[in-house]
Amino acid sequence: MENIVPVEMIKKFGIDESLAMVLGMSVVVVLLFILIVVIVSSMRVKFYKDKVTNMDLDNQDKIDQILSLQKSLDEYQNKNSMLEDTLKVFEATKDKLYKTQEALKSLKSAYQELEIQEQTTARKLQNLKSMYEKLALEHNSLIEKMTKIQEENNKLQVNNARLLRKLEQI
Repeated sequence: MENIVPVEMIKKFGIDESLAMVLGMSVVVVLLFILIVVIVSSMRVKFYKDKVTNMDLDNQDKIDQILSLQKSLDEYQNKNSMLEDTLKVFEATKDKLYKTQEALKSLKSAYQELEIQEQTTARKLQNLKSMYEKLALEHNSLIEKMTKIQEENNKLQVNNARLLRKLEQI
């Protein structure tokens, strides 16, 4: 004990040795308590500092992930809008195709009706042609007959005129 606290100082204050030792130990205990509080506090500060650093790193990773997900979302939304536009064009084309098919059906039925009408008209035309040919032959034969009759009529008129002249002369 003499080494830790000088004896002259103890005598100067008028404290006995055992009390000095208790006081010295109390001071040491208080110093140790303060030292432990400082160490624990510094450890807690370091722990919370590390925790904040880790949280900052985690937050940065989460921010990067959120940005990446936002970028992916934007890409999907762009792709979705393009696909919606394509779908609208497809729907319009599908409607147009449906209308075209309906028009084709109506045109086919009209074509069939026209084909039937054409066949009927062709038969009527063929009948009229054959009738025309018969009538043309009959007409030609009647013209020949009329020509012969007119010639004979002319001859008869000439004969009648001669006979009338002869009768007038008589």
